[in-house]
Amino acid sequence: MNNKHLIIIGLIIIIVILCIGIAYTMFGQQTEYITLNIVENGTTMEIPKDMKVKSINNDSGIVVLENENTIVITFNTINKSIPQIMGFANIKTPIFGNEYFGNVSINDPTVAGCSLKGECNAVYIGNNQTHDNIIVISKNKNIVDHIINSIKWKITEEPKKEVASSVESSPSAYAYKADGTPMYSQKEVDDYMLNKYGMVNYHVGDNGYIDMDEPGYDDAGHKINRSK
Repeated sequence: MNNKHLIIIGLIIIIVILCIGIAYTMFGQQTEYITLNIVENGTTMEIPKDMKVKSINNDSGIVVLENENTIVITFNTINKSIPQIMGFANIKTPIFGNEYFGNVSINDPTVAGCSLKGECNAVYIGNNQTHDNIIVISKNKNIVDHIINSIKWKITEEPKKEVASSVESSPSAYAYKADGTPMYSQKEVDDYMLNKYGMVNYHVGDNGYIDMDEPGYDDAGHKINRSK
């Protein structure tokens, strides 16, 4: 066998090895997924099977899962207080701002006690009807796309509130909107502020009206225009 034949055989072997490597990369490392319930009987999504729970903060309701390539964070605002909502905002806002959808690239992220190395794709999506908030960060964009596309939103009913039996008595207002419309609970105020301004700091004043504690707003909730 001459050198020419040996070279041809060597090239064929190299090509075969390369083909095997490509096939393994494409098909041999398929990610397996399992279904995760964000809240019981509520919204579901598929996450990689090897993801582990990093933390469940019972005080805030924030759930963090991770593996070596991916971070998933979930939060449902039903019956949550403003401090709990702000706890999630402190995770979400530095990356995505106050939008209900965000898709960005970040390098070497450290989020909610979890860290990834290298360039990562990060997506945030929230739903006003289900009150669910989801953050997915991964080095593999296909995993991010799979998780986001697998989400099945499901509205979870809030606990029913007791209605006063006497038609003569009416509940006193807890706070008022800017136009004087009464609100009768902290939850109603929280939802109003979240839908109108996003995640901002505020308090209910002595007169029942809402005072803004957020930089860039006056007490009436108007955005301050500093341009001359």
